[in-house]
Amino acid sequence: MVAVDDRGFPIELESAPARIVSLVPSLTETLVDLGAENRIVGVTKFCIHPDHLRRERTRIGGTKGVNVAAIMDLQPDLVIANLEENEAQDVMALEIAGVPCWVCDVRTVNRAFSLLAELGRLVGCGEAGERMEEEVRACWQAARVDFAPMRPHVAYAVWRNPWMWAGSDAYIQDVLRWWGWSPWPDAPRYPELPMDALVAEGLEEVLLPSEPFPFKEAHRAECEGLSARLVDGEMFSWYGSRMLQVPEYLKAAFPVGTE
Repeated sequence: MVAVDDRGFPIELESAPARIVSLVPSLTETLVDLGAENRIVGVTKFCIHPDHLRRERTRIGGTKGVNVAAIMDLQPDLVIANLEENEAQDVMALEIAGVPCWVCDVRTVNRAFSLLAELGRLVGCGEAGERMEEEVRACWQAARVDFAPMRPHVAYAVWRNPWMWAGSDAYIQDVLRWWGWSPWPDAPRYPELPMDALVAEGLEEVLLPSEPFPFKEAHRAECEGLSARLVDGEMFSWYGSRMLQVPEYLKAAFPVGTE
């Protein structure tokens, strides 16, 4: 099988990979839900779903600065990586050593949908991947009808000290747009902007997620009088099988008609 990743690099596999290392927490969970759990041999310390996997598989460090030597010792025949989450030099070192690496770059909801079937085919779970894509598309489309028209102008924080925000080309912003929010700022990647810039912009709400920075109740007071809401970061930033949980989460956390 020949697959092409989001870098445009072809990957040739003689058969379904028997030894997989996942460097992407959301896709580790997705591999399990696709039925490939018994073939996962290595994960990152941030691969927290399902929780038992971190105890039962080799941990190869974080998503940044992974332990390349530890990965090589596992003798994987496929490494799953992400262009933004993982360091390019680590992926390059693995590829130079002859390890096939499939690198995704998910910046839109539609790409997140199509990735499900693509990942399934890549690991020999094609039918499961197609079913998962159909299910996610259907539940997001159905929930969007009622949810989308009601949302305010928001900024989504990803860090503090300094304050950093999900930018216009980030997957998080496309998720917000999908569900009807009007996200700010109109700047790429994750710009550093002080809180008073949000006040000047006339933002209606600040979303403070549980990850990557673990915002807590006390941080709401730092939003200079703006309405601030704590949210589950996985529901906005994890592409993969966790997307199936998003509609019910949003229905509970943001009841229709509230702002």
